[in-house]
Amino acid sequence: MDILIKSPIERFPVHFNYSVDLLVGEIVVSSVLTCVNSATGISSAATIIDSETIASPDVDVILKAGTEGDEHSIQSVVTTNLGNVYQRDLLLVIATVVTDDFSKQPADKILFDVDFSRRLESGDTILTAAILATKESDGTDVSVSIAPLVEIFSPKVGVHVADGVDLKTYLLGVRATTAAGYIYEKNIRMNVQELP
Repeated sequence: MDILIKSPIERFPVHFNYSVDLLVGEIVVSSVLTCVNSATGISSAATIIDSETIASPDVDVILKAGTEGDEHSIQSVVTTNLGNVYQRDLLLVIATVVTDDFSKQPADKILFDVDFSRRLESGDTILTAAILATKESDGTDVSVSIAPLVEIFSPKVGVHVADGVDLKTYLLGVRATTAAGYIYEKNIRMNVQELP
C-alpha cells in the first residue's frame, strides 16, 4: 500500500496506474473508488474525493480537504474490457508537515524561493500564491509583518520575509494555486535569533 501525505488545504490529483497489469489491447472500462476514514470505518469520500476520471491505463482522482491528523484508506478497483479486475490501495494521511527550515536575525529582510516543480502536473503553472505566517508559540497570524509579499516565478514562489522576535519560531505556509485549479502547500519553519 502506498502512503501519501497532504495538508488540509491542498487539492491535487493522484493517478492510479494500471499499465503494468494490462495486456495488449486491454483497457480500463469501469472503476469503483472507495474512501474510508481509517479510525471510524465510515466512508469519507464526500470529504476527500473531489472527482474521479478514467483515462486508461489510469484512474485519475482529485483529492481535496481533510482534517489534520486523519487517515483515509482509498481503494481503486477497475474492470477491463477483457473482464479482468485489478486493484490499487492508498493510505492518505492529512498532516501539515514542515519540509524545510532556516534561521535569520530579527532585522534581516530576505527573499527565498519555494519550488513547486516536482508537484505540478505536466504543463500546469502557478497562477496565484499566498502565505500564512504564524508564530509557533501561540498560533498568532503574523503574515502582514513577517511575510508581507509573495512573487510568482512559476514553478517557484518568491517569499519576502522581514522582522521577527528574537528566539521565536514562525511557521510559513506557502500556498500555490495553479491554472488547473490545484492547490499545493509547503511549510517552512523560520527561526529568529540575534547573533552576537
